[in-house]
Amino acid sequence: MPKSIFSATARQRWSVASRSIAGTLGAYGVASLATVALSLVLARCGMARSEAVTAATLASFIIFAAIAMTVFHARTPARAWRGLTIAALPLALAIWLLLPPR
Repeated sequence: MPKSIFSATARQRWSVASRSIAGTLGAYGVASLATVALSLVLARCGMARSEAVTAATLASFIIFAAIAMTVFHARTPARAWRGLTIAALPLALAIWLLLPPR
């Protein structure tokens, strides 16, 4: 097995830094995608647009907290980033499909 160029302490610090970025910026990105998707779905179901946005925004606080906890619970930072990507792709596709045509 090849020897790493980073010490164990450096690897630990990069792991914490990567998780911190994933837990803040990554969770914010996925939560915002979920907010947009949820507001579009609620508006499509007949809810007023202003109420749909408000309800989706309130739900986004729970979504953000759940994503952040999941990121820090992941075994490795790579799994955390992979989970964020896997969560973001279907949400982006749903937004793209639900947006009204221009």
